[in-house]
Amino acid sequence: MSRSENLPTLPQAASNVLRIADDTDVNPREIERAIEMDPAITAKILKVANSAYYGSIKVPTLSRAISFLGMTSVRSVVISIAMQQMVSGKNHCPSLNKIELWRHSLATAIGCRIIGKLRNPGKSEELYCAGMMHEIGLLAMDKFVPNELHSSIQRARDSHGDLIEIENDVLGFSHADAGKVLAKRWNLSPLVQNAIEFWPDPYMADEYFETTAVVSIAKALANTMGFKHSGLECNSEVNVLVAQEIGLPEAQFGIIGDVVAQEVARAQETFQIAA
Repeated sequence: MSRSENLPTLPQAASNVLRIADDTDVNPREIERAIEMDPAITAKILKVANSAYYGSIKVPTLSRAISFLGMTSVRSVVISIAMQQMVSGKNHCPSLNKIELWRHSLATAIGCRIIGKLRNPGKSEELYCAGMMHEIGLLAMDKFVPNELHSSIQRARDSHGDLIEIENDVLGFSHADAGKVLAKRWNLSPLVQNAIEFWPDPYMADEYFETTAVVSIAKALANTMGFKHSGLECNSEVNVLVAQEIGLPEAQFGIIGDVVAQEVARAQETFQIAA
């Protein structure tokens, strides 16, 4: 996979936005030029800015939309749209439900943002991006090893087992490992790379333990609220010990989950994703 020239590609506009969005001195016009490279993303940004989600305020131009949404929100919206574009392609693995995968990723991303605002406000939008992209390895496996992925998903469904463990048994690597390959190819930030690779075991992320733990917890909460994908039943319980280590009380799990459910419903309408 890592040597292949045919890996799934992050849309150029999204790649450029990610590259420059963290620059505190970036000019809004630079963001605008990066987004303008992709007419589909430009149109969707305008639609999102004018949606009920943001109050249905009339925003006629991309520059006004960027100003209205703000830099950090624009980055998150662009990543959400890019992920939507990437999962809209043809399936090679018949058991991988990409619409459910997008919804699960969105729910995880929203949970990451909520927990991030509670525990690490400065990283909340980067955590949103990490949550949105934590399962991108499935896109690579769908392209390169669809039969083995299908077999792994079927086994996980039948046994209610852990997909990561079953993939390792079938292939010798998991979609978290495949995600690491994509994340490096796409030049994503170290925080996002570590979250993609180590969300199954945040303790492996070393200095990025806390942010990776947020993604792991948000993923479990998304599953708990019913935002699973491909008929998989595993990873639905939050690791309470991990949550305690980042200072997230168990009493907040239900509250966060309820907010995630409400936000996903609103975002689904905004992005026009079928239920």
